[in-house]
Amino acid sequence: MSRLTLPSLTCAVLLAVTSGCGKSPTQPSTPAPATSTLTFQVAAGTVHGADSGTYTTANATFGGVVRTTCVPDPNIAGSVCPDLIAGVRGNDGRQCILWAMAPTGRSFGVGSYPRAAFSPKADTAGFFINCARGGTTCGDNSSSFTVHELKSTAAGIVTRLHLTFEQTCLGGTPPSTAPFGKGTGELWIIDGTTGFP
Repeated sequence: MSRLTLPSLTCAVLLAVTSGCGKSPTQPSTPAPATSTLTFQVAAGTVHGADSGTYTTANATFGGVVRTTCVPDPNIAGSVCPDLIAGVRGNDGRQCILWAMAPTGRSFGVGSYPRAAFSPKADTAGFFINCARGGTTCGDNSSSFTVHELKSTAAGIVTRLHLTFEQTCLGGTPPSTAPFGKGTGELWIIDGTTGFP
């Protein structure tokens, strides 16, 4: 796999580890939608107001890749190798980028990750989502997510994915004041055939 370099103000989504368990941060919808779908909401903070978005295959292109051979370049700032990266390119010109990584030393898979942030650590998964809206654009975040389903081809193309997430952009003192609001959302990729779009 090729090296992936993303700016620090990009956002990601998704991560699971087999040892993770617990309640989903955002309750999943049932049954599964008929098409790939991304929905997200950002609660108003002291800096940004509330916002939301919905994308389906009627107004966006979906894609995702599970990565196994990427190695970050320590000489390139922002170089990362997410275990999973998904993208939603809307017909409105906006793009959502989501990535997730298992905690350091653990395998990526279906499960609940109650502790996540921009960079993974031994006890913290990596997670980031950026939908070009206030509250989802941050490189310093506190997150949690659950991967409910994840299937991919031998080449790593995600064929089916269901995840729920929440992310709070830090920035206050203490950071829990969340001046940028709190984002929650749900992503479905149904019958996926495309890598990162």
